[in-house]
Amino acid sequence: MNFALDSTILTELVKCFKEEDIVIRELASRAVLKVACTEKGRNILIERKVIPDIRKLFDDSEVQIRKNAYICLINLSEFTFGIDSVIDFDILPVLIDKLVMEKDEGILVLILRLLKILAEGEKAPIILLNTPSLSRLNGHLISKNKYIRELAAKNLGSISYNMRGKERTIEAKSIAPLCKMLFDEVSEVRTAATRALTSLA
Repeated sequence: MNFALDSTILTELVKCFKEEDIVIRELASRAVLKVACTEKGRNILIERKVIPDIRKLFDDSEVQIRKNAYICLINLSEFTFGIDSVIDFDILPVLIDKLVMEKDEGILVLILRLLKILAEGEKAPIILLNTPSLSRLNGHLISKNKYIRELAAKNLGSISYNMRGKERTIEAKSIAPLCKMLFDEVSEVRTAATRALTSLA
């Protein structure tokens, strides 16, 4: 892996994202995901501005390739420098659009996980409040998938932590569905809803 980081192999892997062969694209995306699992690798992916290339994989027809791309950015975002760098590549508006466009529930969970991490970034609140984030998260509060419900509530809580976020969340009519979630059969969902409502107080 270190050899890959110190050579042109990373560049060649990124080129493989455009291959017609699904197997080649999946193997390339998996290899870049491995790079994102180390501190050195994460730094190099940011320095070489590979994030836009990874983002393009969000639109891949193959589910596993899309999953690899989201997990890669989750790994990149799990430290402050990574959060800011991912946000700087305009990923947040793309994620909000994918909340509607993506139909695979497993990937929706990854999108919501990534969104939750990025929402902690300094620039995130302003960007998110200039997107239809609240209405789209509201739609996922009633998902049959417990993980999607929980993460949607957690994201609403993150967005509404400041005064402007509180006002916009109230305007988006998020309170009623969050209150209903207090009676959800899943304890983690109830907890997420409680915390989101607390952030609105």
